[in-house]
Order: sequence, then structure tokens, then C-alpha cells
Amino acid sequence: MRDNVKVSIIIPVYNAENYISRCLNSIIDQTYKNWEIIALDDGSTDSSWQILSKYKEKYPDVINAVHQENMGVSKTRNKGIQLATGDYLMLMDNDDYIDDDYIEQFVNVIVEHDDDVVIGGYRRPNSKGEVIEEIKLENCEYSKYKIVAAWAKIYKLSYIKNNKIEFLPSNIGEDIHFTIQAVLLTDKIRIIDYIGYNWYYNDQSVSNTTHKNMDNNLEFDLLLNKTYESIEKKVNLNNVYIEYYFIKLIVWYFLYASKGSNYKIILDSLNKYFSWLGDKFPNYNKNKLLSINKPRGEILLNRVAVYVFVKLYKYKLIKLFLYVYSKL
Repeated sequence: MRDNVKVSIIIPVYNAENYISRCLNSIIDQTYKNWEIIALDDGSTDSSWQILSKYKEKYPDVINAVHQENMGVSKTRNKGIQLATGDYLMLMDNDDYIDDDYIEQFVNVIVEHDDDVVIGGYRRPNSKGEVIEEIKLENCEYSKYKIVAAWAKIYKLSYIKNNKIEFLPSNIGEDIHFTIQAVLLTDKIRIIDYIGYNWYYNDQSVSNTTHKNMDNNLEFDLLLNKTYESIEKKVNLNNVYIEYYFIKLIVWYFLYASKGSNYKIILDSLNKYFSWLGDKFPNYNKNKLLSINKPRGEILLNRVAVYVFVKLYKYKLIKLFLYVYSKL
């Protein structure tokens, strides 16, 4: 019976006193009841640990609350995975919450089909309760690449552990190294059109109020190389979707981090990362997914951004674009 399978939910917690109760309550109120919460307080300086301790005291059989010195979200998640005792794994961020049938929906699918990974969509509510974004996945090949976050998915825990899939300690894109392996190292993967994860838009959070740029010693080299190395000997890289994934990753980095950056650093990075791309994927600029109309399942804005960026680079107009863009 499906009720016999246990789901481990990993939540790294850092200074989340205003949100962690809502997160935990959304799990406690689930229609599916066979789960455990592993909440790891990563050296919070607010009352997060006191709140977790109270939940642990009230629900000692299903909540494992751990207090530790600050080690960052990636190492914290990796520790949580090692502590997990369930059959399946889910991950959440400490200010997010889930619909009350979230676990049940995912468990039903992954057990019925004996999948390793099942991926769903998400919505993005703000502090006013307004949904500012909603992503519902199409049942197509690209959808497994679309959401780089580790949440809105369920994983067979043995699959993650046996393949040693871990989060990369990095100050940028920490989910990417985990999720690309998770979706590529198995054929037993399924896309569902269910939306039950609420990625809270917290306009007071550091990630939403501060901008990371190239002057901040972002570890994009580490992310790019380790992510590539994690799959190069395990999957066929002669795949237009994988190639497009790395093209998009590099374009994303420039659009994310070049605003306000030193122009010389931008140019050095441009040469470095497009040389890297040309070395790993020599025919990347002929990728058939580089189109305003492709890939199917991608947001139009993202398709246009990737397509235009690569064309500007090809026709040697990208330096002018990045100079203007960096001043915005």
C-alpha cells in the first residue's frame, strides 16, 4: 500500500523565525501522513532554533530538529539527505509551503510507476497572497530541465544515495549541480501537470533585496565545471537538450550577474565562458533549440533571451550590449 512508503522532507533553516512555522504546518496538515521532517538549523541568530525545538517536542516521532554551526545551504542539505530514513525524498526551503495534497499527489505517481524522479510545477505567492508567477509543466523532454530548484520534485532516496548525487557548496546556483544529475542519471523520470509547491516571494529576503554581480567573487567557474564533470562520463553529451542547458546556464549568468559589474571583468568572463562552451560543445551555435519558438515547454522570454544573446555573440555585438546592460 502507498501509505506504507515513507517520505523524508529536508528543510535547511536559517533565520526563518517569521516563516518556518507556516512551512512546518503545511507538512503537518498533509493528507498523506507517512513522512518525517529533517529540519536543520544552520546557525540561525534569531529564534528559529527555539521554534524548531518546540515542534520537535510536540511531534517527537516525525520531526528531527538538528542544530549546527553555520555551514551553508548545500552542506546542510547534504547532511539532511544522509540523515533521511524514508523511501522517498523531498526538499523545501524554509520560507516556502505546500498545498495539503502535495505529498499524496507525488507519492501516488512515483509509487504507481516505480519512478526515480517525479517533477511538478510551482506557483509564486507574495506577502499579499497574490500569485505573481505560476509554472505548470508540459509533458515534454525539456520540462525536466526547466526548474533547476530541487523542490517541486520527489526522488527515490536510494537513487540519490546510490548515485552519490549531492549539492555543490557554491555561492551561486547551488541547486543546479544536484538537479541536473537527478534528472539525467535515470530514464525512470516523469513530468506531472500538478502544481502544489508555493515558492514564497519574500521581498525582505537577502536574495530578493541584494544583487550579486561579477565583482563579488561568484564561484561560477566551480559551478560550471563541477556540473559538467558530474555528468560527462555518465550520459551521452551529444544531446541537444544538454547542450542547450549549458548555453542557457552561461547566458543566465551574464544576465544575472553583469549588472553593476566592472566592464573588464565582464569581458574577461565573456571570453572565458564562451571559450569553455566552444570547447565542450563545438557546434553549440547550430543547436536546433536556439530559436524563438523552441524548446517546447520553455517560457517565451527565456527562449528569446538565449537566442538573442547567442546571436549577438556570433555577430560580435555582445560587448556593446553588455556594456549598456552593465550600466542599468
